[in-house]
Amino acid sequence: MRIGENPLKSNIQNLLHKKHRIILPFWIPNIEEAYFKQQPEVLQRCLDSLTSTMDAQTTNITLINNHSCRAAAEVAESFVSKGLIDKYVVRSENRGKLEPILAEARASYEDFITIADADFLFFEGWESAVARVFSDFPKAGVVTCYPCPNLAFKHNTQWVLTAPWHTGKAVPQEEMDLVDKGLGHAAGQGIYTGKGVRKKSPWSSKQYYLQKGDHQVCLGAVHALATMKRDVFHQLPFQKIPFVFKNGYEETYLDYFSDHLGYYRLSTTHCYAYHMGNTLPDRLPSRRALPKDKVAFPDYRNRSVRLNRLKFACINPLVRLMRRLNWV
Repeated sequence: MRIGENPLKSNIQNLLHKKHRIILPFWIPNIEEAYFKQQPEVLQRCLDSLTSTMDAQTTNITLINNHSCRAAAEVAESFVSKGLIDKYVVRSENRGKLEPILAEARASYEDFITIADADFLFFEGWESAVARVFSDFPKAGVVTCYPCPNLAFKHNTQWVLTAPWHTGKAVPQEEMDLVDKGLGHAAGQGIYTGKGVRKKSPWSSKQYYLQKGDHQVCLGAVHALATMKRDVFHQLPFQKIPFVFKNGYEETYLDYFSDHLGYYRLSTTHCYAYHMGNTLPDRLPSRRALPKDKVAFPDYRNRSVRLNRLKFACINPLVRLMRRLNWV
């Protein structure tokens, strides 16, 4: 039986809501296999860099332990015990990456949601750089904090007819080299070598970009580390995820809808994160000290779903034709 009264009934407290949530899942089943051996240390470096570079006044972290081994759990729990993790989710089985991310994102009240793999090293200024993109370019719906010009047309077509875009050298070569290095490619031999602008110039020499004042951003974004407006998640169809993992399933269930909403997928022209992968290099890269700008995500407004779906249905076939004819 209940004795007395719950003290909260007479102590009304307001809930504080932040603007940004980071959702980071990890799965490290053991440290015996060579592939996983160094991953607890990779996770440690990832969380160290993330918690030291984000603004705790505006941002919360959801950390998802996808049935990982004890060594990896101890790393996560050390950050939880320090009060650096707002929400720690422990799964009793490996549910893959996509299902836990969608479950947490759909349940989040924050206006901006970052999804990230647990093998990135974050550099100072990444969060303010992302927030500035959303502030300066209101049609941004997905923003990646390292340059992805090679993905300019990947689920990202409406900008061709609705944005004042430019072509030229917006991304410094050293930034591209840093991205390539993290992906295991030699400088100049990685993801930027394909033909891009009008299928003539390689992505390394010319990119599609938007500009406001002195602020340039690339067209294109990736889902491995991306910040999205909340309605991108809320408009995704509620379908059960059939597989723990399958190549391309993130694209099928996550990437396509931002374009249907009329949003642009954008990336910063400077590299604010480094992909460590499953092993630590002999020497992790470092960046020069960057000014600690205040993180200022803009006010959030939902897009008109019905109107923008209609626009997408009209614009997308035309852009595909223009692309086929090398007009863009």
